[in-house]
Amino acid sequence: MQTDDTPTVASAGIWTPKTPNFRSIIEQCLERQEFMKHIGCKLTTIEPGYVEARIVLDRHHQQHNGLVHGGVIATIADVVAGFAAYTLVDENQTTVTVDLMLSFVEAARGSELRASGRVIRHGATTSFARAEVYAGDSSQQLVAIAQATLAIRNLS
Repeated sequence: MQTDDTPTVASAGIWTPKTPNFRSIIEQCLERQEFMKHIGCKLTTIEPGYVEARIVLDRHHQQHNGLVHGGVIATIADVVAGFAAYTLVDENQTTVTVDLMLSFVEAARGSELRASGRVIRHGATTSFARAEVYAGDSSQQLVAIAQATLAIRNLS
């Protein structure tokens, strides 16, 4: 029997969302995500415990040497980790990042960033997620990996 303290992972690593309309809740949330709109970050895949996002890169995403700014990379990593966890919470809950550990493994260049976020462990009060960020003209070069700790909070 599952209690509120039991992680919501099913066998074979498949996550079970607590609300069947998690996609529409996230889509409504995205309408209020002004910073994501500002940098052109869009979620492209929303599945239980897993999301993908994409940013088509432009000059305003670059730092002084023409590379993608580290803040843009950190942002997309935070977005995919956070929303991966958000797919698994109740309708009256949200997630907030309390820790983000990011390692840059390669300089980011090209026409787009693509990132994936996957929940590693999900409990009643905390969720842990991993993110991978890719860059390039076909988004094939791994440029950063991240691990996030997310607090699960009630909305009211």
